[in-house]
Amino acid sequence: MRPRALIVEDDPVTQRLLAAILAAEGIDIALADDGDVAIEMLSHESFSVIVLDIVLPHVSGTAVMEHLRLSNPSMLERIIVVTGLDVAEIRGLFPAVREALAKPVMPARLRSLVRSCIAERGASVA
Repeated sequence: MRPRALIVEDDPVTQRLLAAILAAEGIDIALADDGDVAIEMLSHESFSVIVLDIVLPHVSGTAVMEHLRLSNPSMLERIIVVTGLDVAEIRGLFPAVREALAKPVMPARLRSLVRSCIAERGASVA
């Protein structure tokens, strides 16, 4: 079974860029442009990794992480935060997340983090 990634990003250009980077790695992609959509998807779908923006229009990325902290804390380890905010602050608030990366994201760094997250779950990428 191919690994799946959920990309939660409201900017269409950034969303397409992140999706292209991960799709090139052989990862199936699901997209959400707001935290409420992400929470709904996470409640009934399984993902190998979650790439999560913090500043979203209705429900923030921090609210998504707080929801997971309460409902499924092990999922936090699958989150790679991608944000224009202070990444050190995000790491401090949610130390269980895999990583917090500042925008603009270096594609090689994102690919490396995604691969390591997927490998820990016994899946492989192409």
